[in-house]
Amino acid sequence: MRASAGFLCVALCTGMLCSALPVSAQMHTVTVSDSPELAEALKNAKAGDEIILTEGVYQADASSGTWKAFHAEADGTAEAHIILRSADPAHPAEICGNSAESKCALYITGSFWELRDLKVSTACKGIFLAQSEHSIISGCEVCEIGDEAIHIIDDSSYNLIENCIIHDTGLKTPKYGEGVYIGSAKNATDYGFECHYNTVRGCRFGPNIAADHVDIKEYTYGNTVEYCTFDGTGIMGENGGDSFVEVKGNDAVIRFNTGYRNGCEKQTSAFDMNVQLEGWGQGTKIYDNTLYLDTADCYVVKGWNCYAEVFRNKVEPADCVCSGNQILQIDDIRLTGDANGDGKTDAEDVRTLQAFLLGEAAPYLSLNNADLSRDGKLHAADLSLLKRLLLFSDAEQKPIYAVHFEKEDAGKWRMTDGLSERTLTFTLAAEPAAQMKLGWGCWDPNYTEDGKDGKWFSYSLGSFTADENGEVQISVDVPKDCRRTALEVWGYSGTGGNTDKDTVTLKSAVIG
Repeated sequence: MRASAGFLCVALCTGMLCSALPVSAQMHTVTVSDSPELAEALKNAKAGDEIILTEGVYQADASSGTWKAFHAEADGTAEAHIILRSADPAHPAEICGNSAESKCALYITGSFWELRDLKVSTACKGIFLAQSEHSIISGCEVCEIGDEAIHIIDDSSYNLIENCIIHDTGLKTPKYGEGVYIGSAKNATDYGFECHYNTVRGCRFGPNIAADHVDIKEYTYGNTVEYCTFDGTGIMGENGGDSFVEVKGNDAVIRFNTGYRNGCEKQTSAFDMNVQLEGWGQGTKIYDNTLYLDTADCYVVKGWNCYAEVFRNKVEPADCVCSGNQILQIDDIRLTGDANGDGKTDAEDVRTLQAFLLGEAAPYLSLNNADLSRDGKLHAADLSLLKRLLLFSDAEQKPIYAVHFEKEDAGKWRMTDGLSERTLTFTLAAEPAAQMKLGWGCWDPNYTEDGKDGKWFSYSLGSFTADENGEVQISVDVPKDCRRTALEVWGYSGTGGNTDKDTVTLKSAVIG
């Protein structure tokens, strides 16, 4: 969906592309120093309240009867958030349940809350945001938790979890020991499923998070995990909890994270995707992550029947691979104005280019995409042209992907998966005027013969003559559900009687 010109103009001109709306200075401050005072302040909270916790331990009465140790139901507003914070971030107040087997420590039902610089521990569940929008959990430590540490649940969207430290979860039931859990499983009956466009940013996960560090459930859209650090130590592998991030929703973004497997044998992939329901677990973008996976037996990305776009990840060992029949591995993205190279042009590209021109660090900058003036260098004119493109162009641009391929044999290259129903264009190079007979093949998983599923089909593309530069370009329409595509030189005739198919190189394979 395109942003309206009015909103985008304000964002571009002020440079405040991702800032929260300002909170009213007219705050009502409530300082608390014990558990009854905290419970009372939460019960009576109103928009504009700032509840400040002095240093100490705030623990619920074991005999209170409710499974929520501390809870609040009020809503803040965009102009007047409700803030719950420690008086001294260096000595945070600690909110507790009674044990790792009982109670949710802090349960907030309401929007526009800020939970800052708190320690939450010793409970079955840590922090819940329920029916909450535009709330923030910042600078909190959540640990010694029986099940999941932070849960964004029950129709909660547009929330931010930032700069938190999460460790030692799953003490009660390891298969429910997620660090951050967004949404609800398909069989849930007590909660709404609409948990969209939440962001987990700059958090430190582990050690001893028993399940996935972040679990993004089915029925959710557009959730982002970025700039986080993952320590795989203590992942238990129970109930499929065997990765840093598991995605079952659609259009999630996982980027700029750093992950350390740290020898955890139960961790089988960095990022995992699953189809829990038809049409879900699709459209994930995984890029610019740095992963230290210890062994080539650990996958970078794993997911069957889940379409994902994967690019620019740095992985050690380098021979770690992706596993999945619809995972599109991309080597380059070409799209005018896409300065941050994520496959779309939006206000984030303005921020990236602006940071570069000001000498600030940018996680990634595509020089080719950002050079709108096409003069070979980046300057203020490119920034102006990019803003104009976003504000006034109604044309829907489509990115051109240079897709990953590997040489399998002399004159034969294996393509990435994820090419179903795409037009794939190859550029080959050899000797000028050389003759080539080309073919290509793909695996059709839907073909059934003699009780066996799937078959490899080979097709002739015909004979071609290289141009004066030695190049041949040809396009192929990839059938629906086609897998494991390969291009092959079936015959070669060059100058001086050369018939060596290894003379031919594949320069590029692109879709767009």
